[in-house]
Parts: sequence; structure tokens; C-alpha cells
Amino acid sequence: MNRPTQLPEDVINDRCAQEPIHIPGAIQPHGVLIAFSEPGLTVTQVSANTAELLGREPADTLGQHLEALLGAPQTRLLEQLLSSPSLKENNRLRLLLRDREVDGIVHRSEGVTILELEPRTTPDAPVEELLGRTLRRLQAARDLTELQDTAAREIRDLTGYDRVMLYRFDADGHGSVIAESLAQGLDPYLGLHYPASDIPKQARELYRRNWLRIIPDSAYTPVPLIPELRPDTGAPLDLSGSVLRSVSPVHREYLRNFGSQASLSISILRGDALWGLITCGNGRPRFVPYELRSACEAIGQLVSLQISALEELEVRKRWEARRGPLRELAQAMEAVGQDPLLSLAERPEALLTAVEASGAAVVSADQIRTVGVCPSPGHLHLLADWVRERTHRGVYSTHRLPAEFPTISGEQACASGLLALVMPRQERYVLLWFRPEVVQTVNWSGNPDKAASYEPETQKLHPRRSFELWKEQVKGQSAPWDTTDLQAAADLRRSVIEADLAHQVLREQAAVRARDELVAVVSHDLRNPIGLISLQATQIQKVLQAPGDPGPRLLKGAMRIQQATGRMAALLQDLVDLSKIEAGRFVIDARPENPNELLSDAVDVLAPGAESKKIGLSWSSDTTDPVLADSDRLFQVLSNLVGNAIKFTPEQGRIQLRVVRRGDWMEFAVSDTGPGIAAEDQTHLFERYWQSRQHRHQGTGLGLYISRGIVEAHGGRIWVESEPGAGTTFRFTLPVAKGIADEAQVPS
Repeated sequence: MNRPTQLPEDVINDRCAQEPIHIPGAIQPHGVLIAFSEPGLTVTQVSANTAELLGREPADTLGQHLEALLGAPQTRLLEQLLSSPSLKENNRLRLLLRDREVDGIVHRSEGVTILELEPRTTPDAPVEELLGRTLRRLQAARDLTELQDTAAREIRDLTGYDRVMLYRFDADGHGSVIAESLAQGLDPYLGLHYPASDIPKQARELYRRNWLRIIPDSAYTPVPLIPELRPDTGAPLDLSGSVLRSVSPVHREYLRNFGSQASLSISILRGDALWGLITCGNGRPRFVPYELRSACEAIGQLVSLQISALEELEVRKRWEARRGPLRELAQAMEAVGQDPLLSLAERPEALLTAVEASGAAVVSADQIRTVGVCPSPGHLHLLADWVRERTHRGVYSTHRLPAEFPTISGEQACASGLLALVMPRQERYVLLWFRPEVVQTVNWSGNPDKAASYEPETQKLHPRRSFELWKEQVKGQSAPWDTTDLQAAADLRRSVIEADLAHQVLREQAAVRARDELVAVVSHDLRNPIGLISLQATQIQKVLQAPGDPGPRLLKGAMRIQQATGRMAALLQDLVDLSKIEAGRFVIDARPENPNELLSDAVDVLAPGAESKKIGLSWSSDTTDPVLADSDRLFQVLSNLVGNAIKFTPEQGRIQLRVVRRGDWMEFAVSDTGPGIAAEDQTHLFERYWQSRQHRHQGTGLGLYISRGIVEAHGGRIWVESEPGAGTTFRFTLPVAKGIADEAQVPS
């Protein structure tokens, strides 16, 4: 006797994922399948049970024209359907084969057309009347709970199954029963959870692609296709969209273990993603006619739309509740002289309410500020560095922090959930939000760790046999962060970056003013003494050089005075140079960045300056490849180039930012419709302190010099293209983050 072996969950999921459920090579026996080619309508494959509906053995159908099987009138109906603009909307043929009413369902699959035939049965009650009543009741639902309960109840009334459940998937593929309607005497499954291995990933994908799947009798014997493989390709026939597709033996065994002999599943989608299922089960075989199945599909579509609408409404309500705190935090960062991120800690209630956190910590290079309940400062430093290494996108979230960062396990009571903002600075500059541990008991339908077993001798996978209640206590997890939390965090991060950049500009302007004042003071205070010393030295030198004057030592002293004054003058010039170049500021921290986000962020920040002159500012891109860049330094370059363009472009002009990939390099361009630059000036633009004659005293002459230093520190180059009267374009290159050749050269 073969003894099943318990396998780890990841191995089970891998084996399930490898099962070819979309190409089983067989169908369920309650219908007949015919595959044919278009436009010739030549039969290429059939199910082995063709004699039941067509009165012909499979061998007598292959290679035949469909008219030989269906007759001329029926074939004309099929041709009309095949030529219709929407095959799905006009599907279902009412056929008469050998004096028997048959429903025909058609779909196309990888270059072949599939006709599925089912004996027609009449529903017990008028479907239109039942469907209309059901749709009215669903549309009257006021919230998600009422909608889900109504859907389960109405589907059961409509189909007559013993049990109907609404089943929702979570982010990990696990499912839970959120609504249920069942016959008297059955045990309720409401609130139970099911492991992802019960409905593997590829099965969920088929549910996503098909609104409905039916199994009238799970004890059926599969009917093989003849021939087994497609004659034209030698590959199995893809039955992903087939109504009659034979399901996995593992799933059929699962249904029997579950106590269901018949099942019907209706997909619930949110957008293009599988949200959940309406699953129907029956203790005895049960066939649902095509008309009734179509009604169930319509209900599934309506429920999908209503769930999406109600969830969107909830998201909007939650977002509206966040707008006030976010506005208050933005106002807190406007205070001049304060660090924007650190200033958030001065509004503790708004900071916590913005994402519904219980604690928050601002961690900078040299200090920590906390509000609410947070881990210890030592853990905060470690956590901030860990988050910086873990994400380059700026926002990171988890509701299972102890599992991902075990160092924090001792403080999971206050920090089981983490939402973090990492700012684009070289040094540590991070905002951390925390949520406390929520210890909960999860009721599983059977032990999730014993989801399936494997027989090595037969190489067969068997589903679990037990569905008895299994309780699991979950620790080290918080309430999950939802899309509203993540959106609020992303919005706040943008506000912090904008405020930080604005404060940097103010600080740099203040530094420039202080430097200029210092230079002016030093120049003024030293100019006269230096001139006096120089004059006195000259006079002493003349006296000592007169005939008969024996003063060599005095002469030597005078020469030293002259040398000292020369050094003082040189030192004064060095002070001016040093104050303008800011030595050591070109150390970069290049990381893979999305160039489109960089341009978009730059345009958002710089737009007010353009709008003040009624200048149009926009950006475009033909790539999504990452660029290797220091985002702060790149913004400094873009800010300088766009700022110059705004300064010299007349009102009603245009400024365009573009990025294109050229081999291993990403080329950025800033173009304006300004007056252009004379050819003789273009060769001097990137020189230190240089200014054109017509624009002297409009700046320090350092902007383009520093921009060149930043670009060259990345390994790229910067240049200008301009013609007087035709505008100016500055271009510069930075390396692509991936696929950079070792010996790549900067494009000329």
C-alpha cells in the first residue's frame, strides 16, 4: 500500500504550479467538443464521445467539413456567429442534432476554433424574471457586507446548490469565506481561511480569464481528445477558455474530500485582478443549464462592479480623512530655519493620523525625534539603515516587521508594522511609522501545514483529507497598511523633498550673502593696509638702493614685506574662489533611478518659476530604463539649466525637458525658445566665473561650471547647442543603470 508523504508548502505549491491544467487533453462527459480550422471549417480534433450527440464515431469526423456533422442549416448559423463583431456577446447556438436540442458554445484558442455542444435543458423557472429580481436586490445593497450576503443568498436561490460561499483572496493567495448561504443541517464555513495551495496560482489565473466554471459531477470519467495532439502544431489543445475542460484529478479528489459532488464557480474581478469567487457546492450531481449559467455570469459581473465601486468609495472616504493632517504637516514644514523632516515631529497628532500609526520616528544623521510609542533609539538607528539599504523607491511597508527584521522582535508589541519614507540624501534622513502587534486567532479549514500529500511510488499529489477546524494564533503582525496609507506616505514624501529643496535654496542663498558680505568686508579691510604696506616697502627699497646707503638687512626686510603682501593678495583671491566653488560638494551617491520620475519631480518643483513668466514647462521621454544617478545632484543640474532657461526666455515662451536612451547612456536635454547664445560665447559657458557681456552681473558665473562638475563626476559630459534667435538646448549624459559596457565611451 502506498503511504502518502507530507511535503512542505513551497514544494506543494511548486508541484501544483507545474500541473498542466489548461491542457488536460480531455473534457467532462456532459458535452462534446469539436475543434476545427477557419475558414475551411475542417474538423481537426474531437472528443471521444461524438457518437452520443452526432451519431458518428470520432474517426468518421476528423478531416470532415462541419456541414457533414451539423448539416447545412446548422452550419450557416455557425458561420453567422463566426463572422459577428463580438463572438462572446453573440455566443450560444441553438442547434437541433438528431432531433435533439443542443446548445453550442464557440471560442477561439491559439489559431483553432472550438465548438462545445451540450444537451439543452430547461430551467425550473423563467431565468429573466429571476435574474431581474436578483439584480434589483444587488443594486439596492448599501455596503460591502450587505452586497456579499445578498449575492450568496440570491445565487443559491437561483441555482439550487446546497452551499454558496463568497470567497476572497488575500495578497498571499490565501482565501477566506466572507459570506455564505447554506441548506439546513450543513456546517457553516463562514470566517474560515483556506491556504493558497487549495487554489494554486495557475488555477487562479484561469478563474481570472473565465467568469464561470462548472463541474456537474466530480466523479466523472474524463473523455479524451482524438487525436491527443493538434495535427497542425503537434502541441496539446489549449482548453483555457473551454466550458467542458476536464479539471485536475487533484481538484476532483479535493471536492470529494470536501463533501461536494458538483460545483459551480463564478469569478469576481476588480479591474483585471481576481478579487474572489462565488463558489457553489452540492452533495449530489447537479447540472446548471446554459441560460442559468449566463445569468450567474451576469451576476458575477455586476457584483464585481459594485465591489469595485464600494471599495473605491471607501478609499475616497479614507483619503478625505487624511487630507487635513497632510495639509497641517505641509504647513509645519514651511517654517523658515527648521529642518523640514524634523519639523514633522512638532505636529504629533497629524503625523500619526496621516497613516493611522501608533508611533513615528524621524531619524537624521545626528538626531532622533519620536512621537507616540516607538522602539528604542538603538533599534531606530539600525532600522533606519536597514530600510535605506532595502529600498530605492523611497517608500517601504510591511505588516510583518519581526519576520523581516528579526532584530526588532523584542519590541514587536509596539513595532510589528512599519511604514518608512527614505529621503534622497546621502546621509541618513528617514521617517518611520509604527503599528502595534495585533494578536489574532485565524480559523483554518483544516491544518494549513498539511494541505496536500504525495505518493512517491505513483508520483501522485493528493489534496488534504481533513477540513476540521484548525485554530492558529498569529503573532508579530500588525494591521496591514492599505493603499490610502501608501498614497498618504508618498504624498508626504514629495512634500518633504520639495520643502527640503526650498530650504536648501534658502540656506545656499543665505550662505552666498554671508560669503559676499565676508568677502566685501575682508576686501575693504585689507585693501588699504595692503596698499600702504606695498607703498612703504617701495619707498624703503628706493632709499636703501641710493648710493652710499649701507642697509642690506633693511633691504632684505623690505623684500619680505613685498612677498607677504603678494601672498596676502593671493590668499584674498583664493578666499573668493573657495567661497564660490564649494570644494568637496561633488561627491555623488549614484543609484538606479527612474528618469521619468526625476524629470516629473523637477518639473513639479520648478513650474512656479516658469508660470510667473507665463512660460510653458513640460517634459517627455521615450524610455523607462533606469539611469545611474545621484537624484539630488541631478536635480541641481536640471534646476540650474531650467532656471537659466526661465531667466532668458521671454514671456509666452516654452521650455521642454526630454530624456532618450542612446546605447549605454541616457541623454537629457533642456530646450528653450529664448534668444539663443552667440557662437563666440558658447566656448566659454562652462568656464569658472565666466559671464557674457550682455548678462554680466546677473549671477556668479558658477552655475554651469558646477553643473559640468556634477555631470563629469557621474562619468558623463555636458554640452550646448544654440543659434541666435532660434533658442538653446543644453544636453548632458549619464550612464544607464544596467547593461553598461566596461569600455563604453561617452557619445560624441
